[in-house]
Amino acid sequence: MTRRWAEALLVLGLFLAAVLAFSVEEGPPSMLALVLTAVVVAPVAARRRWPVAAFAVSFAALVIHIGFGYPHAPLLPALIVVLYAVLASTPRVTGIAIAIASGGVLSAVALASGVLGPVEVLTSFGWIGLAIAAAEMVKARRFAADAAEDRAQRAEQLAEEEAARRAAEERVVIARELHDVLAHSITVIGAQAAVARHLDEPESTTAAIAVIDDAARDAMEGLRIAIGVLRNGEVEPLAPAPTLEDLETLVDRAGVAGQQVTATVSGRPDPKPSPVLELCAFRIVQESLTNAAKHAPNRHVAVDIAYLPRLMRVRVTNDGHAEAAPSIRPGHGINGMTERARAIGGTLSAGPRAGGGFEVQAELPL
Repeated sequence: MTRRWAEALLVLGLFLAAVLAFSVEEGPPSMLALVLTAVVVAPVAARRRWPVAAFAVSFAALVIHIGFGYPHAPLLPALIVVLYAVLASTPRVTGIAIAIASGGVLSAVALASGVLGPVEVLTSFGWIGLAIAAAEMVKARRFAADAAEDRAQRAEQLAEEEAARRAAEERVVIARELHDVLAHSITVIGAQAAVARHLDEPESTTAAIAVIDDAARDAMEGLRIAIGVLRNGEVEPLAPAPTLEDLETLVDRAGVAGQQVTATVSGRPDPKPSPVLELCAFRIVQESLTNAAKHAPNRHVAVDIAYLPRLMRVRVTNDGHAEAAPSIRPGHGINGMTERARAIGGTLSAGPRAGGGFEVQAELPL
């Protein structure tokens, strides 16, 4: 059943109920009473589109109806229906003012014409109060529903913003990992290629090529993992994240590439460092060795890892000449190391040494 048919049946029902009530109280209604009844009831069909205009027509017809001395009680339901539409569609103050003013006018006309006494007037105001209460309840429910929808939309928007923020953070992490892995691998490849170019011994050349092959495989694996993350959102790496146990392999590879690297570990960890902390320390050492290979090739590099009370100190120094030390203006590598240290609550400093060379020092909480 469509709304139009429902509205027609409502108007017809209100009209027939009013005519039946007239017949019971006053006998068969006159033609004028029927016309006025129809004018009071008909605006019910237009209350949704034009609530104020519909109420004005219905109210004016009811005032005339009472003025002729006809009983108004059978027509109150139709007027209350239209009044409810006014209360539900207008601001609270406006709707209540219209309801009270119309009740006052109806009461004055009814008392003047002798149709109603004081008790019946109070009953009429009770109907008006019921319409006001119903409209306020519906408005409150509508407001609660709108507020819930707004909260849901805000929550969805916040979720989308959080997802975008996490995606941006993931891209930063991927870029940092790519920088660390590729920069180190390509530096080793370049150094070994330069060495192999000047070697005459087949065994030394084969060793250099083997190092190049290993570094290239590491670089390709890093690219594969990063591209998998970018394409699918997540990927299982073929190898676990490096830890400080892999430090020896890193130092050996740097030595094969021509760097003179010594590594020392002092103290006992208390508590045991987490995998995230070990990865951070490993990447700091790796990036520092890569920078040393670029800016101070064939110079001695010292890697010192010290476990202090609830602290790990990572220090990487090289004895390159002062004029060969890189500028203290941070590049992507130093920025990446600094961000890694800050991400786990640590600090990192990097700069030229007073006597020449360069030093990177990080303090990471255990």
